Amino acid sequence: MICGFYLRFFQQCLQKENDVYVYVDESGSITKTNVSNNRYFVIAMVFTDNPIAIRRLFKKKISQMIKKDSKKKETIILNKEIKGSELSEKEKIKIYHHILAHGNDKVELGVIVLDNNYTEDKFIENHARTFNYMIQVFFDSCYRNHSKYMRGAGNIKILLDEQNVATGAKYDLEEYLNQQLTIRNPICDKFTANYTDSKNEKLVQLADFIANTFYRNIEKKDRDSAETVKIWINSLCGDDVFDFSEAHDIELNMN
Repeated sequence: MICGFYLRFFQQCLQKENDVYVYVDESGSITKTNVSNNRYFVIAMVFTDNPIAIRRLFKKKISQMIKKDSKKKETIILNKEIKGSELSEKEKIKIYHHILAHGNDKVELGVIVLDNNYTEDKFIENHARTFNYMIQVFFDSCYRNHSKYMRGAGNIKILLDEQNVATGAKYDLEEYLNQQLTIRNPICDKFTANYTDSKNEKLVQLADFIANTFYRNIEKKDRDSAETVKIWINSLCGDDVFDFSEAHDIELNMN
Protein backbone atom coordinates (compact mmCIF):
# COMPACT_ATOMS: atom_id res chain seq x y z
CA MET A 1 0.00 0.00 0.00
CA ILE A 2 1.30 3.43 -0.91
CA CYS A 3 1.09 5.87 1.99
CA GLY A 4 -0.66 9.22 1.54
CA PHE A 5 2.54 11.26 1.37
CA TYR A 6 4.06 9.20 -1.46
CA LEU A 7 0.74 9.05 -3.32
CA ARG A 8 0.48 12.85 -3.27
CA PHE A 9 4.12 13.14 -4.35
CA PHE A 10 3.48 10.74 -7.24
CA GLN A 11 0.40 12.71 -8.33
CA GLN A 12 2.33 15.97 -8.25
CA CYS A 13 5.06 14.46 -10.41
CA LEU A 14 2.42 13.50 -12.98
CA GLN A 15 1.24 17.10 -13.29
CA LYS A 16 3.11 18.78 -16.11
CA GLU A 17 3.75 22.48 -16.08
CA ASN A 18 2.00 23.22 -19.37
CA ASP A 19 -0.96 20.86 -18.90
CA VAL A 20 -4.45 22.20 -18.27
CA TYR A 21 -7.06 19.96 -16.66
CA VAL A 22 -10.77 20.39 -17.42
CA TYR A 23 -13.59 18.78 -15.43
CA VAL A 24 -17.01 18.79 -17.07
CA ASP A 25 -20.61 18.20 -16.07
CA GLU A 26 -24.01 19.54 -17.07
CA SER A 27 -27.51 20.45 -15.94
CA GLY A 28 -30.76 20.58 -17.88
CA SER A 29 -31.51 18.98 -21.24
CA ILE A 30 -31.02 19.46 -24.96
CA THR A 31 -34.63 19.13 -26.02
CA LYS A 32 -37.60 20.49 -27.95
CA THR A 33 -40.07 18.88 -25.54
CA ASN A 34 -41.88 21.08 -23.02
CA VAL A 35 -39.42 23.89 -23.67
CA SER A 36 -41.30 26.27 -21.37
CA ASN A 37 -40.08 24.14 -18.46
CA ASN A 38 -36.85 22.89 -20.06
CA ARG A 39 -35.57 25.99 -21.76
CA TYR A 40 -31.88 25.93 -20.85
CA PHE A 41 -29.04 23.45 -21.00
CA VAL A 42 -25.90 24.29 -19.02
CA ILE A 43 -22.39 22.85 -19.34
CA ALA A 44 -19.91 23.72 -16.58
CA MET A 45 -16.17 23.30 -17.04
CA VAL A 46 -13.67 23.67 -14.21
CA PHE A 47 -10.23 24.59 -15.58
CA THR A 48 -7.11 24.27 -13.46
CA ASP A 49 -3.38 23.69 -13.79
CA ASN A 50 -3.28 22.40 -10.20
CA PRO A 51 -6.07 19.84 -9.70
CA ILE A 52 -4.52 18.49 -6.51
CA ALA A 53 -4.86 21.85 -4.76
CA ILE A 54 -8.44 22.51 -5.92
CA ARG A 55 -9.49 18.93 -5.13
CA ARG A 56 -8.08 19.30 -1.60
CA LEU A 57 -10.01 22.54 -1.00
CA PHE A 58 -13.27 20.99 -2.22
CA LYS A 59 -12.84 17.81 -0.16
CA LYS A 60 -12.11 19.77 3.00
CA LYS A 61 -15.40 21.70 2.88
CA ILE A 62 -17.42 18.62 1.98
CA SER A 63 -15.90 16.81 4.97
CA GLN A 64 -16.72 19.70 7.27
CA MET A 65 -20.28 19.82 5.99
CA ILE A 66 -21.05 16.14 6.51
CA LYS A 67 -19.60 16.19 10.02
CA LYS A 68 -22.35 18.65 10.93
CA ASP A 69 -25.15 16.95 8.98
CA SER A 70 -25.84 13.26 9.57
CA LYS A 71 -28.30 13.01 6.66
CA LYS A 72 -25.71 14.25 4.17
CA LYS A 73 -23.17 11.88 5.68
CA GLU A 74 -25.60 9.00 5.08
CA THR A 75 -26.10 10.17 1.49
CA ILE A 76 -22.37 10.12 0.81
CA ILE A 77 -21.95 6.72 2.45
CA LEU A 78 -24.80 5.35 0.33
CA ASN A 79 -24.10 7.05 -2.99
CA LYS A 80 -20.35 7.79 -2.67
CA GLU A 81 -21.06 11.44 -3.52
CA ILE A 82 -23.55 14.24 -3.04
CA LYS A 83 -25.11 15.97 -6.05
CA GLY A 84 -25.35 19.71 -6.49
CA SER A 85 -29.14 19.42 -6.75
CA GLU A 86 -29.19 17.96 -3.23
CA LEU A 87 -27.64 21.07 -1.71
CA SER A 88 -29.05 24.54 -1.27
CA GLU A 89 -27.14 27.51 -2.66
CA LYS A 90 -26.56 28.66 0.93
CA GLU A 91 -24.75 25.39 1.55
CA LYS A 92 -22.75 25.63 -1.66
CA ILE A 93 -21.65 29.19 -1.04
CA LYS A 94 -19.40 28.08 1.84
CA ILE A 95 -17.67 25.60 -0.45
CA TYR A 96 -17.23 28.16 -3.22
CA HIS A 97 -15.91 30.80 -0.81
CA HIS A 98 -13.28 28.41 0.49
CA ILE A 99 -12.09 27.38 -2.97
CA LEU A 100 -11.78 30.95 -4.21
CA ALA A 101 -10.28 32.27 -0.98
CA HIS A 102 -7.39 29.81 -1.22
CA GLY A 103 -7.27 28.81 -4.89
CA ASN A 104 -8.56 31.69 -6.99
CA ASP A 105 -5.31 31.82 -8.98
CA LYS A 106 -5.53 28.10 -9.72
CA VAL A 107 -9.03 27.87 -11.21
CA GLU A 108 -11.19 29.23 -14.02
CA LEU A 109 -14.72 28.41 -15.12
CA GLY A 110 -16.23 27.94 -18.53
CA VAL A 111 -20.04 27.96 -18.54
CA ILE A 112 -21.90 27.26 -21.79
CA VAL A 113 -25.65 27.94 -21.93
CA LEU A 114 -27.92 26.69 -24.72
CA ASP A 115 -31.41 28.19 -25.08
CA ASN A 116 -33.64 25.44 -26.46
CA ASN A 117 -36.04 28.07 -27.81
CA TYR A 118 -33.56 28.75 -30.59
CA THR A 119 -32.58 25.20 -31.45
CA GLU A 120 -33.73 23.46 -34.62
CA ASP A 121 -34.57 19.77 -34.89
CA LYS A 122 -31.52 19.16 -37.09
CA PHE A 123 -29.22 20.75 -34.52
CA ILE A 124 -30.37 18.54 -31.65
CA GLU A 125 -31.20 15.25 -33.41
CA ASN A 126 -27.86 13.83 -32.24
CA HIS A 127 -27.30 15.05 -28.68
CA ALA A 128 -23.73 13.79 -28.46
CA ARG A 129 -22.75 15.59 -31.66
CA THR A 130 -24.38 18.80 -30.44
CA PHE A 131 -22.59 18.54 -27.10
CA ASN A 132 -19.21 18.03 -28.78
CA TYR A 133 -19.83 20.92 -31.17
CA MET A 134 -20.66 23.28 -28.30
CA ILE A 135 -17.46 22.31 -26.50
CA GLN A 136 -15.42 22.86 -29.65
CA VAL A 137 -16.92 26.29 -30.36
CA PHE A 138 -16.28 27.36 -26.77
CA PHE A 139 -12.61 26.39 -27.01
CA ASP A 140 -12.17 27.97 -30.45
CA SER A 141 -13.80 31.25 -29.44
CA CYS A 142 -14.02 31.98 -25.73
CA TYR A 143 -11.05 29.94 -24.48
CA ARG A 144 -8.79 31.00 -27.33
CA ASN A 145 -9.46 34.70 -26.80
CA HIS A 146 -10.04 35.00 -23.05
CA SER A 147 -8.66 32.15 -20.96
CA LYS A 148 -5.74 32.74 -18.62
CA TYR A 149 -4.66 29.20 -19.51
CA MET A 150 -4.47 29.86 -23.26
CA ARG A 151 -0.84 29.04 -24.13
CA GLY A 152 -0.94 27.55 -27.60
CA ALA A 153 1.10 24.61 -26.30
CA GLY A 154 0.94 21.79 -23.79
CA ASN A 155 -1.92 19.36 -23.30
CA ILE A 156 -5.56 19.95 -22.40
CA LYS A 157 -6.88 16.96 -20.46
CA ILE A 158 -10.67 16.76 -20.24
CA LEU A 159 -12.56 14.52 -17.83
CA LEU A 160 -16.34 14.24 -18.18
CA ASP A 161 -19.10 12.57 -16.19
CA GLU A 162 -19.84 9.33 -18.02
CA GLN A 163 -23.57 9.85 -17.40
CA ASN A 164 -23.76 13.01 -19.47
CA VAL A 165 -25.27 13.54 -22.89
CA ALA A 166 -22.04 12.88 -24.77
CA THR A 167 -21.64 9.29 -23.59
CA GLY A 168 -22.69 8.02 -27.01
CA ALA A 169 -19.73 9.79 -28.57
CA LYS A 170 -17.12 9.27 -25.88
CA TYR A 171 -14.53 8.28 -28.46
CA ASP A 172 -15.41 11.12 -30.83
CA LEU A 173 -14.84 14.24 -28.69
CA GLU A 174 -11.09 13.77 -28.36
CA GLU A 175 -10.59 13.15 -32.07
CA TYR A 176 -12.89 16.03 -33.00
CA LEU A 177 -11.07 18.56 -30.82
CA ASN A 178 -7.66 17.43 -32.05
CA GLN A 179 -8.78 17.77 -35.67
CA GLN A 180 -10.22 21.23 -35.16
CA LEU A 181 -7.89 22.86 -32.65
CA THR A 182 -4.38 21.39 -32.71
CA ILE A 183 -3.39 21.49 -36.37
CA ARG A 184 -4.08 24.92 -37.84
CA ASN A 185 -3.88 27.86 -35.44
CA PRO A 186 -3.66 25.46 -32.48
CA ILE A 187 -4.68 26.27 -28.93
CA CYS A 188 -2.63 23.37 -27.52
CA ASP A 189 -0.46 20.45 -28.62
CA LYS A 190 -2.95 17.73 -27.78
CA PHE A 191 -6.41 17.10 -26.31
CA THR A 192 -7.30 14.01 -24.34
CA ALA A 193 -10.89 13.32 -23.33
CA ASN A 194 -11.90 10.62 -20.88
CA TYR A 195 -15.08 9.68 -19.05
CA THR A 196 -15.53 8.65 -15.43
CA ASP A 197 -18.22 8.02 -12.90
CA SER A 198 -18.45 11.29 -10.96
CA LYS A 199 -18.18 9.25 -7.74
CA ASN A 200 -14.52 8.74 -8.61
CA GLU A 201 -13.51 12.37 -9.16
CA LYS A 202 -14.19 15.24 -6.78
CA LEU A 203 -13.63 17.89 -9.42
CA VAL A 204 -16.28 16.40 -11.70
CA GLN A 205 -18.53 16.67 -8.63
CA LEU A 206 -17.52 20.34 -8.32
CA ALA A 207 -18.46 20.84 -11.99
CA ASP A 208 -21.84 19.28 -11.17
CA PHE A 209 -22.33 21.74 -8.29
CA ILE A 210 -21.50 24.70 -10.53
CA ALA A 211 -23.65 23.51 -13.45
CA ASN A 212 -26.57 23.18 -11.05
CA THR A 213 -25.94 26.65 -9.59
CA PHE A 214 -26.02 28.34 -13.01
CA TYR A 215 -29.01 26.24 -14.10
CA ARG A 216 -30.95 27.29 -11.02
CA ASN A 217 -30.01 30.89 -11.69
CA ILE A 218 -30.97 30.99 -15.38
CA GLU A 219 -33.77 28.41 -15.61
CA LYS A 220 -35.33 28.57 -12.16
CA LYS A 221 -34.64 32.24 -11.33
CA ASP A 222 -33.52 31.04 -7.91
CA ARG A 223 -32.85 34.04 -5.67
CA ASP A 224 -30.20 32.39 -3.53
CA SER A 225 -28.22 31.48 -6.64
CA ALA A 226 -27.64 35.18 -7.32
CA GLU A 227 -25.08 35.22 -4.52
CA THR A 228 -23.32 32.03 -5.60
CA VAL A 229 -23.17 33.19 -9.22
CA LYS A 230 -21.67 36.52 -8.13
CA ILE A 231 -18.87 34.64 -6.38
CA TRP A 232 -17.82 33.05 -9.67
CA ILE A 233 -18.22 36.01 -12.04
CA ASN A 234 -14.58 37.10 -11.92
CA SER A 235 -13.47 33.51 -12.51
CA LEU A 236 -15.57 33.03 -15.64
CA CYS A 237 -13.64 32.73 -18.89
CA GLY A 238 -14.68 35.85 -20.78
CA ASP A 239 -16.32 37.28 -17.62
CA ASP A 240 -19.70 35.87 -18.63
CA VAL A 241 -21.47 32.68 -19.63
CA PHE A 242 -20.87 31.55 -23.22
CA ASP A 243 -24.31 32.18 -24.70
CA PHE A 244 -25.02 29.51 -27.31
CA SER A 245 -28.28 30.96 -28.57
CA GLU A 246 -29.29 32.83 -31.67
CA ALA A 247 -30.37 36.01 -29.93
CA HIS A 248 -27.50 36.06 -27.41
CA ASP A 249 -29.92 37.37 -24.82
CA ILE A 250 -29.20 35.11 -21.84
CA GLU A 251 -28.81 37.15 -18.68
CA LEU A 252 -27.66 36.04 -15.26
CA ASN A 253 -29.97 36.90 -12.39
CA MET A 254 -27.82 38.92 -10.03
CA ASN A 255 -30.44 40.50 -7.76
